[in-house]
Amino acid sequence: MLILGIETSGREGSVALFNKGEIVDSQSLSQEGRRHAQLLVAEIDAMLQRHNFSATDCDGIAVSIGPGSFTGLRVGVVCAKTFAYATGCLLVAVDTFLAIASNAPNDIEKIEVISNAQRGELFVGKYIRNSEGNFFRTDEIEMIGTEEFIKSLSSKTTIAGSGVRLIEEEAKKQGDTLQGNILPEEYWQPQATQICLLGEQLIQQNETANPWTLAPHYIRHSAAEEKRAAEEGK
Repeated sequence: MLILGIETSGREGSVALFNKGEIVDSQSLSQEGRRHAQLLVAEIDAMLQRHNFSATDCDGIAVSIGPGSFTGLRVGVVCAKTFAYATGCLLVAVDTFLAIASNAPNDIEKIEVISNAQRGELFVGKYIRNSEGNFFRTDEIEMIGTEEFIKSLSSKTTIAGSGVRLIEEEAKKQGDTLQGNILPEEYWQPQATQICLLGEQLIQQNETANPWTLAPHYIRHSAAEEKRAAEEGK
């Protein structure tokens, strides 16, 4: 099975190629490639050509759907939807936080993934490893105040994600000591390689997405949308 993976949710985007049970290629994206659809398509085309594949050889395309950067997610999801529609391959939507959780070392059984939701809040997703060694989310991703999240931590909490910097800064400002096990920074970012691997699992489970209706998982509206909604509600 040949699967393309796209990850454009954060500061460092990437694309990857999965074939016959293993990752055969991966490539980091520049800021421009992550934010502009034409450059993202060029990276994908170059990767396929390196392995003598064409777009129509792909059985599926897996895309990171958030939460994350509004612009980055929009570009990645639109690219994946267009690719799936044009080639007829399967489309699968991968929880970005699940991809981060899946980076964790094998001895981690529970993990909380966090990112900056702006306005003093965090996006928080909680994951547990099942008997097969795969993580699953225990509940919906939620928004929690940064101070509230810090107070909820215990020595048994394992944390990863770009929101770690925010809680470290807030704890320092408040003169608090952070509880919990913070994974090293190398585990914080979602990677297209994980998007491919998780996408292959979703295809095997027949959990595919509709190219016409798939939308990024923003969780909250952008500041501009919230401002417009507030003005319309006056």
